[in-house]
Amino acid sequence: MSREVTRSAHRIAAALIVSGGLFGHSTHAAETPAEPSREELQQQIEALKQRVQSLEGADRPTTAPAPASAPTPSAAIDEVLGDADRRSRPVFAAAGGALTAGYDKGFFIKSDDGNFLLKPAINVQFRHVSNFEEDGRQDGNDDSFQSGFEVRRARFRFDGNAFSPKFTYSFVWDTARAGGTVSLLDAWGQYAFADKWAIKVGQFKESVFHERDVSGFAQLAVDRSLNDALLGGTLTDRVQGVSLIHGGGKDDAARFEFAFHDGANSRNTDFRDGATNWGSGLRGEFKFGGDWANYKDFTAKNSKENLLVLGAGAEYTDRDGADVLLATADAQYEVADRFSVYGALHGAYADPHSGTGDPTRFDWGALAQVGYLLNSKWEVFGRYDVVLLDDEALEDGDEDTFHEVTAGVNYYLGPDGSHLHRAKLTADVTYLPNGAPSDQTQSGVLAGEGDQFIVRAQFQLQL
Repeated sequence: MSREVTRSAHRIAAALIVSGGLFGHSTHAAETPAEPSREELQQQIEALKQRVQSLEGADRPTTAPAPASAPTPSAAIDEVLGDADRRSRPVFAAAGGALTAGYDKGFFIKSDDGNFLLKPAINVQFRHVSNFEEDGRQDGNDDSFQSGFEVRRARFRFDGNAFSPKFTYSFVWDTARAGGTVSLLDAWGQYAFADKWAIKVGQFKESVFHERDVSGFAQLAVDRSLNDALLGGTLTDRVQGVSLIHGGGKDDAARFEFAFHDGANSRNTDFRDGATNWGSGLRGEFKFGGDWANYKDFTAKNSKENLLVLGAGAEYTDRDGADVLLATADAQYEVADRFSVYGALHGAYADPHSGTGDPTRFDWGALAQVGYLLNSKWEVFGRYDVVLLDDEALEDGDEDTFHEVTAGVNYYLGPDGSHLHRAKLTADVTYLPNGAPSDQTQSGVLAGEGDQFIVRAQFQLQL
């Protein structure tokens, strides 16, 4: 049905309502009348049309205008039609602009007072990985080659605030690369109870290592470093607990977060003790220039001013069999819209509980990373990191030092690369001269002491 026909139908219905109110026609009868025929209904419609036309064209006396509280038939009809037209739109602003929706770097629905905000999103990374390992077969004599596609990350999420901009929340579900099983990743609420102070409760990413704090969708390389996997944020990841946050506002020069929880990497567990008993973590960050918003990724793209942030963090977890202390110190520097530099030191100390007979262990590592924007769309990057394991905790002859060298390129889609991380292509090559001590398939690394070459290509989309 065309819009004109629909509008005519609305006008006829409105005229029936208005004319009934103006002329006092009764809507009750002594008994139920017989159902009118089609011809009779058509005659009534034609009569209503003529009545609307006569009402709209009638001359009104100038000496006795209608009271302001009594709308004219034409005005009443227009009001009804206008309301029907607004409600026929897929997305509309309710009376007084009470509800708005649209897209601004992501979809959103919000109330006009800002007290309620919902931002639904779907984030996907589709990746190809090729791993060539020298003498990588089980017999140790033949080379190994593994290659294929995978959905590295596929997540759907809901972020926003409720009741007040002071109360924010995030709910994120992730899918497993093998099997596609959906599991809860984040489920937390945060309340800003005082100036510069907030409290967070639920299941969340523990803030200790900066490389882990930066989203997997906001990295320079296709994935995080071997340093992060063996000594850093992979060991802490999500926790269940409560954290206290101070600072981090646009004009604040520092930010601190202290968390108390069920132990590192304790996501999706119940209240009973498991592999971990309890834990706590602390991170502090100090900004000497720039915008905190640019600290959420590793690229200098779209930065309006230079950035310098120094950070440090530590995490303690009481695990079954050992107490584990993790620590880091890091720095990030950016020249606006040109290049970025990031460096970090990581340490992991394990003290076995008495009676186990195991020695204490200290592993450490370092990382350096740089990115350079060739233009608004193309960015090149390089990364080097090294992991040094405590040789006293290894078997004789086992390798204790593992190097990782990565180089690659980002291509940002959209006019002048305006889509940034929401739509980009990344390709890189990684070389491990001494292999790796364990499988880290999330980044394409396989266990073995032979040379490894890893080639990765990825397309990511954030809706």
